[in-house]
Amino acid sequence: MAGRDRYKLVYHYTKGGEKIFELNYEDGNCRKAFTLTEIDMFTTNFANEEELEKALNLVFSGYEDGYFSIEYNSKGTLTSMEIAFSDMLFIRELAGKNLRESKVSKTDINIYMRWMLNKLEKDAEFLKYMYTHRYINEYFKYAFSNYLMLKNSDEKDAQSSLWQAEVKLRKEFMRYKTVRGLEMGRKNFELEKQNMYVSYNHNGLTLAERARLEYELNHPKQEKKIKSKKNDTIEEQLPLFDSEIYTENKGKRTRK
Repeated sequence: MAGRDRYKLVYHYTKGGEKIFELNYEDGNCRKAFTLTEIDMFTTNFANEEELEKALNLVFSGYEDGYFSIEYNSKGTLTSMEIAFSDMLFIRELAGKNLRESKVSKTDINIYMRWMLNKLEKDAEFLKYMYTHRYINEYFKYAFSNYLMLKNSDEKDAQSSLWQAEVKLRKEFMRYKTVRGLEMGRKNFELEKQNMYVSYNHNGLTLAERARLEYELNHPKQEKKIKSKKNDTIEEQLPLFDSEIYTENKGKRTRK
């Protein structure tokens, strides 16, 4: 099933304001929103933010003194995600196999699912980290809790119901975004244990605090309301982004 173009690659300036990555096509169309797998396939070409900034500045300019994030709207709320870079090998492989899709196949995640479930079950500190930092959403949390309850139960009917719990849990693992969250959380958990983790916000602000600060910086109090000028569109297309694979069957896409 095709994924929805709902994710944006956003560059946030430390002094306020932002720049949304966009692609302009010869037919006059412009894309500012992509599938998550498209963005991940692009950013995992680079080792870190510095490399990504340099690459974009070769064509566009304006990517200085800031940081990147991925943003999308979820039930009317602006949500932010951190960037995946070249060290996320499994994510790059999974995104490549499922480009423009929101779900992955059973064969892609069966071995990974068993490995991750074992890690979550045996490492209470890791499981708590994933919960408290919200790398696991409520749907996954419920499915995993039900699976654990049945697996560790001594009730007679528990084992017969365990396979149903596994089926529901596998459905969660088949969501690309879920696996991405698990992998991002695992990486950051290991970095924190080594005192090497750096927040992708770079300024310690929550998303809501950052949004409020940026709004105040970009909308100073004044007597008359002045419409902000539209951001200048980028005239050239980034060579690193192969637009052909993103425009195939453009009119045949189906919504998730």
